[in-house]
Amino acid sequence: MSSPTTSDTGYRDYIPLYDEYDYDIDEFEGRLPEDLRGTLYRNGPGKLDAGGQPLGHLFDGDGMLSMFAVADGKVHYRNRYVRTKHYHKSLTSQGAPYRALGTMRPGGVLANAMQFPANVANTGVVMHAGKLLALWEGGPPTEIDPDTLDTIGVHRFDGKLKWLGAFSAHPKWDQATGDMYNFGLAMVPNPSLACYRVDRNGKLGKVGKVQLPRPMFNHDFGLTPKHMVFVVAPLVFPLTKMMGAGLGLRNYIDAIDYEAARGTMIALLPRYGGRPRILHTDPLMHLHLSNTYEDGTDTVVELVNYHASWEQLNGQLQGLQDGLTDNSLPYGGTLLRLRITKSDRVIHEDLSDLQGDFPTYNLRYTSRQNRYTYLAVGLDGNRYPNAIAKVDNITGEHRAHRLPADHLAHEAIFTPRPGATAEDDGWLLLASQDMARSVAHLRVLDARDIEADPVYVGSLRHHLPLTFHGNFAPRAA
Repeated sequence: MSSPTTSDTGYRDYIPLYDEYDYDIDEFEGRLPEDLRGTLYRNGPGKLDAGGQPLGHLFDGDGMLSMFAVADGKVHYRNRYVRTKHYHKSLTSQGAPYRALGTMRPGGVLANAMQFPANVANTGVVMHAGKLLALWEGGPPTEIDPDTLDTIGVHRFDGKLKWLGAFSAHPKWDQATGDMYNFGLAMVPNPSLACYRVDRNGKLGKVGKVQLPRPMFNHDFGLTPKHMVFVVAPLVFPLTKMMGAGLGLRNYIDAIDYEAARGTMIALLPRYGGRPRILHTDPLMHLHLSNTYEDGTDTVVELVNYHASWEQLNGQLQGLQDGLTDNSLPYGGTLLRLRITKSDRVIHEDLSDLQGDFPTYNLRYTSRQNRYTYLAVGLDGNRYPNAIAKVDNITGEHRAHRLPADHLAHEAIFTPRPGATAEDDGWLLLASQDMARSVAHLRVLDARDIEADPVYVGSLRHHLPLTFHGNFAPRAA
């Protein structure tokens, strides 16, 4: 979260960061672990305006990358905006130069009709096959220089990612082969999830498709040794609303309806060829999955289940410059486990009653059962994430690292200690925001003892707008 300011109605939720910085963090407490070396990359919308026009949705802001390079006992910070077409044109345009997911450009229907949303590269950032990629799920990745954060350009995997080239912000890795799996939403002419495998050398190939009954929205997926796993909430683009959006009569986000009667669609797509297995369960409202794995003949999916409507969630992401519109809605959701049996029964099991989001875990346990999940949570009824929780998926117990008063947590990234054998032997790297002082921090927590004081807290010279997702690379930039 960016540095909100106190007002009669609460905190402002978002303040842009227009400047780009490059410096060693020289104000800190504690000491960096000697064997912690590498680079934490984070991505999120750095500003919510374009060409002087306020943007109507958090998903629309230009992507701003931050990196924390850790080496030789010190941290170097750098941030750069992704130089997309939208970013370049917004520097000189009068108003937004292109349509966005939740924002119309000036000029009315004629200026917006038949225009796709601009790729603002603002959601995820990953390192694969030596390339750093900024991700936005409506289009292809943008390649970034991993040292300077300079923008290299749109990356289509040697032309294999064609047309719109949707490539989601949540790829998963096979820990044995190093292959990266991902999907892209295809809306027309045949609604589907196009699924890909990128080998360790960066070569992209197709895994298959999951046909959707209607144009639908899906943000995340899971990976098991046998399947790509999709849990698709009933977020549907009705034909009339979709046509209205295409004709410039409404924005794309407002064209989504939550049709509970459809239930939640589950698709298990074989990783090495074959038709997907499709089944349905009770309607869920979710965006983020945690881990997925196989337990005997069962497939297990763990996700964050929001106990809220799509309208409430979407409302939280609109107009954040002025603060949250629904103060009563708790932050995030609760961890839910779905067990898919051989007979197509889907068993629901609550894992925790903590309210949180942005689930992460030790990625070495991708596709196999992990014991610990880390969540940014709002404790004591706080509607902002003010702590990082460590949830034991076996016992249901949890422990939490509480931030100081008026501090907010971004997503925490687990980094294993070199040579570690225990699942939680490593550190959590956490960007946090001091709202009162408008200053961000990098915190390094011992994941084995999450309730302890941080082993290191480095102070940035400025605030840091909300970052969605990040990635730690063992190479120090």
